[in-house]
Amino acid sequence: MISPRSSLLLAILLGVGAVAQDALPERQMRIGIFRERPTSHVLLMSTRGACQVLGDGVRKGELKTTDGLRIEVVGKQLSARSLGMTFTAQRIELVPAVATAGFRLKATERKEAEREYTGRLEVSLAGGQLMLVNKVPLEQYTAGVVSAEAGKEHRQEYYKLQAVSCRTYALTNQRKHLLEGFELCDGVHCQVYHGRNRNDSIRMAVDATRGLVIVDPEIKLIHATFHSNCGGETMNAEDLWSKHEPYLRATRDTFCLASPHATWERTMSRREWLGYLDRRFGFKSADSLQLRAVLHYEPQCRDLYLGNTWPLLPLKHVREDLKLKSTFFSVKVEGDHVHLAGRGFGHAVGLCQEGAMGMARAGRSYTDILHHYFTNVHLVDLSTLDFFRDEGDTLRAPARGSAGP
Repeated sequence: MISPRSSLLLAILLGVGAVAQDALPERQMRIGIFRERPTSHVLLMSTRGACQVLGDGVRKGELKTTDGLRIEVVGKQLSARSLGMTFTAQRIELVPAVATAGFRLKATERKEAEREYTGRLEVSLAGGQLMLVNKVPLEQYTAGVVSAEAGKEHRQEYYKLQAVSCRTYALTNQRKHLLEGFELCDGVHCQVYHGRNRNDSIRMAVDATRGLVIVDPEIKLIHATFHSNCGGETMNAEDLWSKHEPYLRATRDTFCLASPHATWERTMSRREWLGYLDRRFGFKSADSLQLRAVLHYEPQCRDLYLGNTWPLLPLKHVREDLKLKSTFFSVKVEGDHVHLAGRGFGHAVGLCQEGAMGMARAGRSYTDILHHYFTNVHLVDLSTLDFFRDEGDTLRAPARGSAGP
């Protein structure tokens, strides 16, 4: 239920969004890159224009598109070399001369494709490795995340949905890595981000939803979580994270059932399966009824506990320990082996990506899809939240959970 005060505020927010957006500069995000696989040696190249190079705040030169800058850890400082400059510093910054410029980045210690980024780069030391932070405008970051998370050749309405979801998730969780010197990382712990988006359809979807974010009835940014495939049924937030969120309610979804990640299988020996349950949960197999509950398990809907027997066997722990794709699975004995037949891929809270793709192919609008997965929410312009910040700390909701699987 929306309070009268929130209803009035929402009406104001919806009414003044276009005016406020023109009056405020675009928010900048600080993204820690290569955080899942840190490196001590990178090669930087300027793209679409030259970049100024600063060492400890002092201009060291200009990096042109025909040159490259090698930065590596040497002792307790950074060493930088290019055709036109050589210096050491504690902190190095790469600043594009124009807004359309950026940089290419490659970790030379391993075989990986180079990545291209917009915005500026800050390089410092952390634990003997390079700390790489991309300072990038919110909309460019959003496009990069949608490109990495959503993939190619989807409908515009799906890309629009992912754009508002990714934008909202970023702002709700922007304090997640604050103590480490950046806001969000570039991996599945936050949202996957590999730099500049090159997909025109994604760019158009991000432009069409520019500044739009999802808020709850109290006009606070929501936790816009998403996963690959729910297997036909999403979960309540408290069933996974022990915290009730009124907009993260379980819902049926038939649109994902024929998708690539709708089903999975896993086989192990009966001894291995029962041994795991004993070691992890103290489950003893002497009782025939209890034994049957964990060897012949066929849930009709999502459960929280395997077999609903004692001791309680939380399915979320089983999934984590055995690295299963979901908590939604049946168990059947086949000779000396146990066969797990699963449904879905991911934590199953919030937006089901493959279900949303199916809805978009069926002609549903992105707002209709949004309201299927998130209960009683609203789309508002981000700039209006900044404009009415004294109405509540809407941009500082505590970080919890992750976006992806």
